[in-house]
Amino acid sequence: MNESINQNTGFGERSTDMGGRMVNKDGTFNIRRIGIRVHHRVSNYQNMLTMPRWQFLLVIFFVYLLINCFFTALYWYAGTEGLQGIHHQKDTWGQLKELFFFSTQTLTTVGYGRINPISETANWIAAIESLIGFLSLAIATGLLYGRFSRPRAFIRFSDLIVYTHYKGGKALMFRLVCYKDDHLLTNAEIKVNVRIVMEDNSYRFYNLKLERSRVDSLVLNWTVVHPIDEDSPFNDLSQKEIVNLQPEISAYLTGFDEVYSSMVVARISYAIQDFKFGFKFLPMYFSKSKRTDLDLAKLNLIDQE
Repeated sequence: MNESINQNTGFGERSTDMGGRMVNKDGTFNIRRIGIRVHHRVSNYQNMLTMPRWQFLLVIFFVYLLINCFFTALYWYAGTEGLQGIHHQKDTWGQLKELFFFSTQTLTTVGYGRINPISETANWIAAIESLIGFLSLAIATGLLYGRFSRPRAFIRFSDLIVYTHYKGGKALMFRLVCYKDDHLLTNAEIKVNVRIVMEDNSYRFYNLKLERSRVDSLVLNWTVVHPIDEDSPFNDLSQKEIVNLQPEISAYLTGFDEVYSSMVVARISYAIQDFKFGFKFLPMYFSKSKRTDLDLAKLNLIDQE
């Protein structure tokens, strides 16, 4: 078993220095960096690429609204007499609305023509706004392209890991599946580690030997199996002893996505509360009308042995 010890995980070995699990359920690392300013450690570009779609659209709309409100204020303080076509007989709110929509036309270079700047100050403001409009459009286009072209692993892991009888012995199992019709992985490979707490309050990491660590094509679901034999850190341990070790199993999946023509990565971890002892996974796929149906809703379907 000593040969399976992994000292290259990148995590510390003292349990008092680590808080909670190593890897969150969504695959992100449970690490918070401190000690430097936020703008030095936070990547706004990365955040814009990875945030949910509704948040991205909300940020784009908010920035668009903020820029137009800013230039509306500049046109107002520069004086509405510097703009030809403004209806001066309107009240303040009516003039502000006209300035705002003139700003949107200038920012997007639409320029319908009814309102145009005639003073030098208004012309300078409009010139600067049109430049910002070009730059903003380029940035927004780049972000949209980056979001669409960014390789993603469309992989779902089971929420649970089962401890079950297997081939005359015991085994730990979890499973995963590609949930997009076209984004199937080829040359998929998975590595699985476990972190356990030792008696001296330190962590020890082990590579878990798998029955199969690579598949040529991830077409159906893949049940990842760790047979518990003499090389396993769980060998000859009872359920209570395994619970006392507070194991955290982390998995790292890589594969080639033919749609992106790129390698993609997916991660997951299972803490002790995710273990199910004495259960087994039920089949996800079945034959129907000369084809095979894969039921993704059954990814977490288990039954007692």
